[in-house]
Amino acid sequence: MTMIPSNNSGADDRGFALLVVIVVMLMVSFLASQLILALRTEQQIAYNLKQRDRALFLAEAGVNLALFRLLDKAPTEEENEEFGPMLAGYDYTTLLENGRISYSMTSESGKMDLNNVPLGLLELFLSHQGLTEEEIAIISDSLLDWRDADNLHRLNGAEQEFYMDLHDPYLPRNGRIKEPDEFFLINGTAAVTGKFTADAAFTVHNPQKTINFNSLTPVMLDFVMAGDNDRKQAYREAQDVYTTLNKAMARQIIGDERFALLEPYLSYNQGTNRYYTISATGRAGADPQGESPPNRPGLTVKALVRLLTDNYQIIAWKEHLS
Repeated sequence: MTMIPSNNSGADDRGFALLVVIVVMLMVSFLASQLILALRTEQQIAYNLKQRDRALFLAEAGVNLALFRLLDKAPTEEENEEFGPMLAGYDYTTLLENGRISYSMTSESGKMDLNNVPLGLLELFLSHQGLTEEEIAIISDSLLDWRDADNLHRLNGAEQEFYMDLHDPYLPRNGRIKEPDEFFLINGTAAVTGKFTADAAFTVHNPQKTINFNSLTPVMLDFVMAGDNDRKQAYREAQDVYTTLNKAMARQIIGDERFALLEPYLSYNQGTNRYYTISATGRAGADPQGESPPNRPGLTVKALVRLLTDNYQIIAWKEHLS
């Protein structure tokens, strides 16, 4: 019987070629998808940078709007009834075709000066934040140790040895505090971390040992009113009507018992401090109605300014995403 040799080599070659083509097509598809992904990523990065720049420009515009109001200058020659005196702690909003601007102003006179704050006032404030007497004593003594020039700690305080033994060591100031953020470097302040920002309650530009009742930040207003929302609303309404509130008005709004505790630490003169913090947030983009959604990512600028006779000086400038 004669055997006929099989001739499958051609079929094998065709099968192998098909496999190679499939592998090559898969590789090309993969590379193409990666290229498309990279292009989209680059486009998104470019878009985000563009939106960030727009948000920054809007925030800077908010700072300028606040300065116009502080300097009592109208933004245009036309009268604008809504563009009245700027009240401390209020949020003002301006809608534009390409985004939203929100801004507020607070006088440094409405905050506690870390270099001059009476311990009685600081203790009342920390008690309002829910701290125990022991925790308050640690912060109070540590603040005094932070400011003095020696290396001898008070009973509940801390000096250089304590801070150098920390996991991330640093040196205490041992002198006048330069900026409010130093507060959260002081021993014991971890107990209030996250409850408020340092510059919402503290300053280094209020030489008086009092807080101005007419220039309270939202954090300080909550403290003065002991968290009573009705009294905070009454304060806002009285400001809208009278702009400048006096001692008698303060007593009526705060209540006799609370006022008796705070009276030694309150003042009412708006014109003794020329330092202001302006906070402005810009959010780029608009919806079909022309209103930028308030939850759209934005950028916030905080500027510390000093008003001069007919001009102003920027002392500090900070930017952060919001």
